[in-house]
Amino acid sequence: MKASKVKNAYMKKKDPLFVRESLLNAAFELAATKGMPDVTVNKVSELADVTKGAFFHHFDTKETLVTELMQMLLTRLDKQCDRLMAEEENSDGCFTRAYIRAAFSEGAAERKIWGALLSLMASKDQVGWVWDNWLSERLKRHSKTDSRIELRAVRLAADGVWLERIMNAKSKNLKGVEEYLIEITRIR
Repeated sequence: MKASKVKNAYMKKKDPLFVRESLLNAAFELAATKGMPDVTVNKVSELADVTKGAFFHHFDTKETLVTELMQMLLTRLDKQCDRLMAEEENSDGCFTRAYIRAAFSEGAAERKIWGALLSLMASKDQVGWVWDNWLSERLKRHSKTDSRIELRAVRLAADGVWLERIMNAKSKNLKGVEEYLIEITRIR
């Protein structure tokens, strides 16, 4: 949601939380619709309708912004996984099934942003670390239910589905693949 335009950005009432959220939302929008090359300080500031000075007040660098954007997405994924897992009462493989369902449930905007962040993760240690840390923490938290090697293989297959969807491949019968991967998690 974008704030109403003010003729002079310097005349706006200052609301730091709103500005920070506007910058993150602008970065998300640019990454989702145009790709990471368009996520520049100038374009993010312009879309958020704030000055570059306001940008740098909240984020030291573009990389800091992108890292926080990654954190924002992982928070969404965390909530989605927790909601899906709550339906299973900590049964064997519950995190892996939630992970699979998340891989199959993302909308087009999320696929685009994950695609942009995936390419960034390959070239920037800081963003890759954020993902690795998130997954390691989740796996540590769910070690009693999701440490089997078979479940790791299924999660890697789900990563492949995510990658395929990010690349906008025209896959058919993904529902069948999702059901198959879910079924594999139940085999002991």
